[in-house]
Formats: sequence, C-alpha cells, structure tokens
Amino acid sequence: MANRVCWSASPTLSNSRQHSTGIADDGTWDTLSSQGARAVKGSPRANVAFARKPHRQGSFRVSRDRRRLSASPSKRLGGYCAPRNVNEWVPQASVSAAETPGTLFVSGEGSRPEFRRFHSSPIARHSPHLSTQVQDGSSQTPHPQELLGAPYLALEGLETDPGVDKPHEMFRQPDTNPITEDQLVHEVRGIYAGLVMVEKKCIEVDKQQSDAGPSKADLSPARWQAMISLHQTLLYEHHDFFLASQHPSASPVLKRLAEKYAMPARMWRYGIHSFLELLRQKLPASLDYMLSFIYLAYSMMTLLLESVPAFEETWIECLGDLARYRMAVEEVDLRDREVWAGVSRYWYNKDADRSPEVGRIQHHLAVLARPDTLQQLFYYTKALVSVRPFPNARESIILLFNTQLNDKAPQRNSMITAFVAAHGVLFTRGPTKKFVARANEFLSLLRKEIDRLARQGQQGVYLMSCNFAAMLQYGEAEAPLILEFAQKQPTSLAEAHASAITTYNNAVSGIANDPGHAHPDISSQLVFQGSSLAFHTLSVILGQIGDPKMYPSAHISLSFIWCLALHPPAMQRFEAMIPWTEIVAFLSTLLRPDTMIAKIENESFPLLDDGSAQQLPEDFLIRGQLWSQLYYPENFFKGAPIEDDRPSIEEPSAVIPRRHRCLWLGVRIATLNRWMSYDSTACRFEATQLAHEYAPMAENCGQLNSKTQFVGTEETPSDLEMTGV
Repeated sequence: MANRVCWSASPTLSNSRQHSTGIADDGTWDTLSSQGARAVKGSPRANVAFARKPHRQGSFRVSRDRRRLSASPSKRLGGYCAPRNVNEWVPQASVSAAETPGTLFVSGEGSRPEFRRFHSSPIARHSPHLSTQVQDGSSQTPHPQELLGAPYLALEGLETDPGVDKPHEMFRQPDTNPITEDQLVHEVRGIYAGLVMVEKKCIEVDKQQSDAGPSKADLSPARWQAMISLHQTLLYEHHDFFLASQHPSASPVLKRLAEKYAMPARMWRYGIHSFLELLRQKLPASLDYMLSFIYLAYSMMTLLLESVPAFEETWIECLGDLARYRMAVEEVDLRDREVWAGVSRYWYNKDADRSPEVGRIQHHLAVLARPDTLQQLFYYTKALVSVRPFPNARESIILLFNTQLNDKAPQRNSMITAFVAAHGVLFTRGPTKKFVARANEFLSLLRKEIDRLARQGQQGVYLMSCNFAAMLQYGEAEAPLILEFAQKQPTSLAEAHASAITTYNNAVSGIANDPGHAHPDISSQLVFQGSSLAFHTLSVILGQIGDPKMYPSAHISLSFIWCLALHPPAMQRFEAMIPWTEIVAFLSTLLRPDTMIAKIENESFPLLDDGSAQQLPEDFLIRGQLWSQLYYPENFFKGAPIEDDRPSIEEPSAVIPRRHRCLWLGVRIATLNRWMSYDSTACRFEATQLAHEYAPMAENCGQLNSKTQFVGTEETPSDLEMTGV
C-alpha cells in the first residue's frame, strides 16, 4: 500500500494541546506504512512512541516564517473570500478525550456511524483533542486558519493574516470585433492563393523525385528536411483554409467551397499520400523521415477531426490509412506492429459504422485481416457487393487466391484452405471439374470440423456471406442478381411483399429447369456453381440440429432467402436449388415453450422489449451489402454501439432473439404460399408439394454432395424427434 507522509503541527497548537509529543514543529516525520499509520491511530501512547523517533537527514522542512503575498486570498481563490465567522466554516461540535485520533463525532451521536467524519489533516491524527477550551468550560471549534497554521498556509500560497481583506478587481471582457462577410471572403481567397502555389511546388518536387526512381543516390538530410517542411506548409495552408471556409460566420456558398474544389481529397493526395509513397520507395534510407512525417500528418488529422467536423468521415479514414502506413514500415518490433494495426482497425471500424455501404472501407479491413484468409475473403467479397462497391478489390483478391491456384504450392488439408481454393476457381473462371473437386473437399471437411467453427459461429457467417457474393458474381456490373437488387427499391417492405405475393400466385407451379443447363454461358455457369456451393453449405449447417453456434449462419441465410423472395424474377432462378424441406425441419426445432408466438407472427420486425441492444453480431457483418437493404427496418442501426463498445464474448441470452429472428423469417417466407406454410393454430411449419418436388434437385445440383446424418448437441425432445428427418 502507498506510504503516507505525516506533517508536523503548527506551533500554536502543538505546544498547547495535551499529550504533545515535544517534536520540533519545523520537521517532518518519516513516511509510514499502512501498518504504522494504524498504530498511530490506535492510542495517544502510540503517538508519543512513534513521534520520538529521530528525524531522517535531508528531510523536507517547512519554514516557520510567515510570508506576505502580493495578492489576497480572494484573488488566488478566484474571487472567493473566507468567512470571518467560525461557524460559517465548521459546525460546532464537542469532542471527548476518549475519541480516537483522526475521527470527529458530533456531540451525543458518537456511537452512530452515520455521524462520523474522517479527517485527513495530520493534526487530527496526532492529537486526541481538537477543540479549544474556553473559560466557561464550553467547547468551540477552532478557526481553520488556527488549525492549519501559518506554515501550511504559506505552502498553499494563501494570505495568513485574517485582518487583510483586499477587494478583488473585476476585469471586463476584451472587446471582440466580429468579422464581416467581405473580410472572410478576402481571407479565404488569400489562403487559397498561397495554398495553390505550395501545392504546385509539392507536385513538382514529388514527381521529380519519383521519376528519378529508387536507384538514384540517397537524398541528403537537408534535402529531406526541406521536403518535409514543404509538405508541412501545405498541410498548414489546408488547415487555415478549412478553418476560414467553415467559420460559423461563413455563408453557405463559402462553406461549400471545400467540397466544390475537393479540398480534403487534394490535401490527402498531394499533401500526404504522394510524399509517403516517395518515402516508401526510398526505404530503408528514408525510414526516420517517413516516421517523422507520419506522426506530423497524424497529428494534423486529429486536429482537423476536432476543429472541422464537416468532413469527419474523411479524417477518420485518413487516420486509419496513416496508422496502416505506420504498421507497414514496422518490421523490427512485432508488438508495435500489432499496436498500430489495432489503431488502424479502430479508425476503419469507426468509419464503417458511419458508412456501412462504402466498399472501400471493407477493403481496408481485409488488408488488416491478414493472415486470416477466411476473414480476408469475407471483407474482399463484401467490398465487391456493397451498395457502393470498390472495384479495385478485385485486384487485391487475386493476391489472396494466388497461393491456392498454384498447383505447385504446398496445400494444407484444412476446411478453410479448401473453401478459399473453391472460390479461387470460381473467381478466375477455372474448370468445372477443378471446382467440383475443391468444393466437395470443403463440404467433406465441413461435416467433420463444423463443430470447430470459431468466434461463436461467426465463421459460419463468413462462409455463407462469401457464397452469396459468388451468386452475385462477385459484384460484376452485368450480373443478373446485381441488376435485380440494384433496381429502384420499393418505397416500403409492405409494397414489396404484396407485389411478390401477386407474382407468385400468378406463376405456374412446377419443377423448374436446371439453371446450369438452361443458361449455358460462362457467367450463368458461375452463378449456378456459386449457388450450388451456397445451398449445399447451408444444408450441412441446417443438419446440425440444436447447435446454437449454427444459428448466426442460419439466420443470415434465411434473411438472404427472404430478400431473394421479395424479387420474384431472381428467386425463380434459384428456388429449385434451395433445401426447403431441411429449412422446414430446422425451423420446427426452434419452436420451444418459451417462444413468443405473437412476436414471430407479427408483420413488424422482431425487436427486443427489454431495452437492450437490438442488433446481433451478424447484423453488423451483412449490413451495407446490396442484397440486405430490404431486411432491416429504417433507423435500425441508429444509436448502435461501435465496434470497440460491443462485447467480445457473446452472452448466452443472445440465442433467444436469434431464434425469434429465424422463426420470424420463416413465417414471412411462408406467407408467400409457395415453398412452405405455417399453421398459426398448431404453430407448425410444413413443406409444400412444390418443395418436395424440388428436394431431389436441391440434393444433387452441381454434382456436389452434402447429404449426411448429424446428431444434435441439445438433447431436447423436439430435437431428437426431428433428427431422422
């Protein structure tokens, strides 16, 4: 425990009170341990015994001289004047001699703990008598200045003479002249003129050094310092421009200048990024200068994040990029590398929470996901199928597939490796036989290792999300599903639902043709193979009856099927490949005695009633994807916790809302009256005749094999009853 320093009392009190130790008042005592402090509090005898220990040489001493201060206490305390009356300081209280030092009891209430007040003053610790006796025998509380003494007040810088009472002086607020619109416009023009001049010089210098290439001799330290100063000046000019153009007195036209002339993008491109790339080319000779400039740019971005909130999302992304640069140049200290990777991931996740539909942020998160290949594939594919896709991710994903597509490279026999290899064949339009071999290898390993899915089932979400991206042809602009989902969305979910019911009622029931043979072109073959992999994987997941770790992946799979069903032209291409009978069997196992039937049968999205967070972990993984736009209600993610505020370990109670989500989706799909039905009286799901006709095709489509027998993990009567289905 921390030691405690005991100070001596003032001379006016220590010599007059009883049981005085006789120790010189201008000295200090040695530091006390917690045990010594308790001994001092025990009795006056212990106080005397301890106080007579010799002083330690070189200890700090308090001067007895009373110092006159130039300012009165009222000035030093911000205009607060100490009251003259003792009663205004401390209420009167009598203290008996038998009381423990350091504890003050109100008269008549000494045995009641709620009236105790512990004092931290060293005087109370050393003396059992805190009250001064007057001639009539009454007890009065001494004035605080008498208790503290002159040396203590001198240390605090306070006037100790109570007779001095100087009135504090009042200062008027400095005069401020508001800036006019013309002055502000003139200021912005002047700043922009200087900014353009410095920007041209930076572009010229960076281009000159980049054209020279890394083979040229290293630059001198003076040259590096001059270039850093030049780019630093450009950053300062941008900062001044943002402050002036975003001034509270600025007109709307003036505030739009930064966006009109793309000032944030120009600041990053010419002021930071081009110079960082030049420094990267000159590594390792430029390492120290690169680190210095990264820290400089990082501090500037944090300043802009606070002072110019109009471009908050841009500054957050720039901070993530700078932290990623810092991580990339760290090759010696792996711990520092992980720290900066975490900093970069923090900024990107924060930006993704604000702009979940931007695929570029997902691409950045994929880069930071190394060496987790499954998580990398998830973020790359999400970047391609986001509402605002990032096409450059196609180049990055090839680097991920290179090791899997090279037959000479050693292959590890793992489920994730086989899964990534199967998607590599699909993405590169590889031979069908090669895809079938890799896909069947993955499905075989998935049956054996499905209980090892990490992150509380979130890996299953990664698997299914990547498969859905393959069905969307990895975000190709002319993909049929992309065109279908990219069409103008209905104004409400109710309109989309009503339109889908009308379309399915007018459709002809019967077995559809195999999509792989009906559309022999290469792009349709990609869709057919991707959907075969997706729904065979779903079949394996649904077979794990009663395993809560399968619920997240089953949840997003049902949400994808629901959104697909709201687009009948797209659904009719895949309805024969979906394992409807297995979906019905899975939903039947979710109906438990604690199921809130009214919630799953309601048309509204099933929200929680206990005030807890409405979002499940998988909701944040699929939001922003093109196909999920009709699933979540408006403002569903408003006020949602950011990545760092979400629990890293999911609570067991999350199983209940996830089950209700799956059941609600099942009831919604059943309202279309085509593949499954729901009996509200008996609370039971049943597959339609059309679903039974589709079952053989769903089992054998794409030459893939996912049929196997599973044993559930939760031994409930309903689970055991449905095991043989």
